[in-house]
Amino acid sequence: MNSPEIEDESNPSNRPLILALIGAVATAALFCGLWLTSRSTNPGDIDRMLTEEAPEARATAVEVIELLINLDAGNVDEAGERVLELSTGNFREDYEELLPGLGPAFEEAGASASGEILEGPDVAFTALDEAEAVAQVAQTTTVDGGERSVGYTLRLTLVKDDENWRADAFELVGEL
Repeated sequence: MNSPEIEDESNPSNRPLILALIGAVATAALFCGLWLTSRSTNPGDIDRMLTEEAPEARATAVEVIELLINLDAGNVDEAGERVLELSTGNFREDYEELLPGLGPAFEEAGASASGEILEGPDVAFTALDEAEAVAQVAQTTTVDGGERSVGYTLRLTLVKDDENWRADAFELVGEL
């Protein structure tokens, strides 16, 4: 049969290989732990980042709202193009579909709308790249010389794509 000397020669010790593998795994685990720790953010960092984003998100909300509440046959195309530049998603698609008929409808009805933001928009973040802007507005619409004034609350959902905040959804929440 096999002698002990022959067995030792055919099964060399795996100890150095096992120690090397354990060392490699420990090094990889340490590296991953340090990398994940360096990438983690604390609540203060998040608050600071959102505080920096708020003015830009609010400025986009103000511009979109003012464009939407101040329209007439003369500016609807220009305002509409700017709204499209500032929007994305379903809101952009819906507005793009509506836009070609908007100017002729305003012209045919002798309509115009002028408004102002009464309060807000107040911006609250739902994620690092998504915010809700809520504003109260007053708007006067004129159709064939007759005026109607109304106040309402609206909500604009904003998303950040690349570097810019864009309108993603628009909702009338209620009348004032």
